[in-house]
Parts: sequence; structure tokens; C-alpha cells
Amino acid sequence: MESDAASVELQTRKREEYEMQLFGFHSRAVYKTLKNIMVERIQSNSKKLCETLQTKYPGSDNVAELKASEEKLIKAYYAACSSHLKTLKNVVKKFIAIPDNVLANEDKLQEVQYTETELQCMHEKLEELQQKAKQVIMLNVALKEEIQLIEQFSICLDNTDRLRHIIESAVTCSNGSEIISQLVENYKQLSAILDNDPSVENMIYNSVNYKHTDTDINTF
Repeated sequence: MESDAASVELQTRKREEYEMQLFGFHSRAVYKTLKNIMVERIQSNSKKLCETLQTKYPGSDNVAELKASEEKLIKAYYAACSSHLKTLKNVVKKFIAIPDNVLANEDKLQEVQYTETELQCMHEKLEELQQKAKQVIMLNVALKEEIQLIEQFSICLDNTDRLRHIIESAVTCSNGSEIISQLVENYKQLSAILDNDPSVENMIYNSVNYKHTDTDINTF
């Protein structure tokens, strides 16, 4: 019985805490306030009644008896309104009580409840996602490194191709210069021969320089 009463009290306190979160007050405080108002009214009216009797009968010697009657009257009022107090308590509780499907903003995350098995499954999925996220991060880093290597390789390839063109151009220019130099030298030699030797035609058409001799054609 004591454990049941303690459990009920615990549930009541939890409900009151929740009411305080939403309203700033709870049903027990409202009921206590209304009860105090009613008690004050009973005591006030009983006291005024006794004072009226004392004023009406000022020479009465039964003041002590009148005070005792006042206390009895208050108790009678209490006994008469006890059933109404229970009704008032239930009405206040129903009026202020929060339905089970209503949650405070800070408690909406607890709207969906999970079993231990479901929580374990969710933790396993979370760990799996974390591992996949780490793998994705590592892969992203590796891809960035590969991209940097490709960019560096492209730069090196462009530089190599540029150097190849420069070298080929240099080689071509070098051969051309030699050919031009040889042509110039040949031209100078030819010009010198043409300017200085009257028998140049014989040298041009007959590279072997035979000495001139008188020969009879009939001897051949």
C-alpha cells in the first residue's frame, strides 16, 4: 500500500512539474489557493456572525460560550463542504491537467519512444555511417592528391612539349645556318673563279684539269 501511495505521489509530482513548465503553476497550488479562500470566507463569516451577536446583545455574559459556538460553526462548515472540496479538487485537476499527447517544446524530442533493441540497432547503424563517412573523407583526400598530381603532370608535360619544340626549332635553325654558310662560301668561291680565270668554262664542265697539247684527231 505504501509503495502504491509513493508511486501515485511520484506521478503527481511529475505531472505538476510538467504543468509548471507549461503554465508556471500546477493544479495542487490552484486547489490550495481556492481552498484557502473558502476557509477564509468561512472564518470571516463566522467571526462576523459572533460579532453581530455580541453587538446585538452587549450585556451578555456568555462570550466564552459564543466563541465556542463560533469554533463549532466553523467545523460544521468544514464538514459540510468537504465533499465539495473533493469535487473542486477534481475539477481543478481536469481543468489544468495536461493530456498525455501534449508535449512541451523541449520534450518533443521524446515524443517517439524506442525499445532497447531498436536503440542498439540505431547505434550500430550510426557507427556504420560514421565509418563510411571516414572512408569518404579519406577517399576525398586521396582524390585531391591524385588531382594535384595530374595537374602537376600536365604542367610538366606542357613544359616538356614546349622544350621539345624549342630544341627542334634550335636544331632546324642550326642546320639551316650551316647550309646557308656553305652556300655563301660556295658562292664566294664561284665568284672568285669567274672573276679571275678566263678558262672557267673548262673547269666548270671538266673538273679534271688537263694540260693543253696539240693532238691530231686522226690519231684516235
